[in-house]
Amino acid sequence: MSDSKSMKDTILDAAEKRVRRSGFSNMSFRDVAQDVGIKSASVHYHFPKKQDLGVALVDRYMARFETRLTMIDQNTLEAAVEEFVRLYAEALVMDESICLCAALGAEAMGIDPGLRKETGQFFKMNIEWLENLFAKHPTKTAYLTATEIVATLQGAMILSATTGQRMHFDDVANSIIAQVSAAVN
Repeated sequence: MSDSKSMKDTILDAAEKRVRRSGFSNMSFRDVAQDVGIKSASVHYHFPKKQDLGVALVDRYMARFETRLTMIDQNTLEAAVEEFVRLYAEALVMDESICLCAALGAEAMGIDPGLRKETGQFFKMNIEWLENLFAKHPTKTAYLTATEIVATLQGAMILSATTGQRMHFDDVANSIIAQVSAAVN
């Protein structure tokens, strides 16, 4: 791996941590540079504009998340939904971070339209994954849709982070799992 690639990843790591903790609008190149131990100009070398950095963050986050999605065993609906919910649960670290795209989604109206669109692709990927899962496992009863599950998990993350109470997310996650379980039994 080249030094340039390594530095780019280091910058992305620092920027992701800042965005997940305090939002995109609160992240500055100067802060990221300080976290990495470089000059702000070095951050600009790799990412000329803040939007470029944001898009790179979402692309990388989405690729990692997609890799995790492909590892979920889809043989049973309940187990697959539990694993999906677990991915979201891992992204919520109380008083430290939330899902990168939850942070960006909460700022959607204030971020660049290109970055907003890229963030929307993350949500679309999640919804499509769930829709494909549900198509493989039709049920006789109505339960949450893919869109409702993603929106509910994202909202629960934001609510938990805002109130400082993890139980809000855990209650929502358990409710989703229970509703899916009831639909297949």
